[in-house]
Amino acid sequence: MIALTQAERMTTEQYIHHYTPTKIDGDFVGKHVVTVEQFARPDMEVLFQAAYTLRKRIHAGDRSVLDLCAGKVMATLFFEASTRTDMSFQAAMLRLGGEVIATSGGVQFSSVYKGENLPDTIRAVACYADAIVLRHPEVGSSYQAAYYLDQLAERLGHQSVVISGGDGVGEHPTQALLDLFTILDYKDSLDHLQVTMVGDLRYGRTVHSLSKLIAIYGATHISLNFVSPDALQMPTNVVKFLNESGIQVNQTSELNEVIGESDVIYWTRIQQERFANPADYDAIADHFIMTPSVLAGAKDEAILMHPLPRKHEMGTPADHDVLDNDARSVYFNQMENGMFVRMALLAKVLGVREI
Repeated sequence: MIALTQAERMTTEQYIHHYTPTKIDGDFVGKHVVTVEQFARPDMEVLFQAAYTLRKRIHAGDRSVLDLCAGKVMATLFFEASTRTDMSFQAAMLRLGGEVIATSGGVQFSSVYKGENLPDTIRAVACYADAIVLRHPEVGSSYQAAYYLDQLAERLGHQSVVISGGDGVGEHPTQALLDLFTILDYKDSLDHLQVTMVGDLRYGRTVHSLSKLIAIYGATHISLNFVSPDALQMPTNVVKFLNESGIQVNQTSELNEVIGESDVIYWTRIQQERFANPADYDAIADHFIMTPSVLAGAKDEAILMHPLPRKHEMGTPADHDVLDNDARSVYFNQMENGMFVRMALLAKVLGVREI
């Protein structure tokens, strides 16, 4: 933990430059999780093995996992709407035998809307919970939360951890972990894969985190295709990170150039809520629609992923029915994997060393 001059006046984004979260480095216990850059491949392998084990045990009806986090409390602080991330974290904690608390009626009815700032809110919640899942519209909010939790730990004598459930348009580390887990589940290895990410790559924090996590995990002869309108290209800092990691990157606006060679197709929606000007959204909202005819151009052994929710970027409801029944569509398996990966992560940061 470092002391920050005039910390209260800093914007949330500035905390990314002034607070360095601790690397996992083989030991998850008591660590905040705010960026994929905290992980190394051995950490992911340990986490994924735990997730595999938990999935097997849960599917077999093994109720002994309900004791793993007994007596622990997780709080959810969601300043943005969420279904999958929120409910999968809650389900994960409950299946581990822990308890879940949240603000009554959501954050909009909490003290935040009486004018309380994030540092005070996060420290109040830390007085009641062992882990806090934070979803916030501002980049750097999870870093800010981690900074103040470290300060508070010195006063209280115990550490509450924050896990990012989405950090503005920045990162979504647990989504990236479950996405990579899903890819490895179906492909066994990243070696020689061609991964194609399509849609809103500028504002899509899921693709930011997944791209970086793939680079950190490492692979032989892997390439990433980024397919988007010019206005929604992958941020340059992410591309730079990939280039420095030796990942081959191909940016294009032509899906037909790459879909037939893709092993993994990761589809995203155009995020209307990220556009300040509705006209800018309307101008590109109909780009890159996944339909059965589009998927017909993909390999038989390809997999189609989507972080969900989906709107018209996957066609009509009738298209959804056809896509959902295509063996290549794995987004509901991906969704369930989110619970198992988050179970493993919660267990690990809360002190369960053996699963």
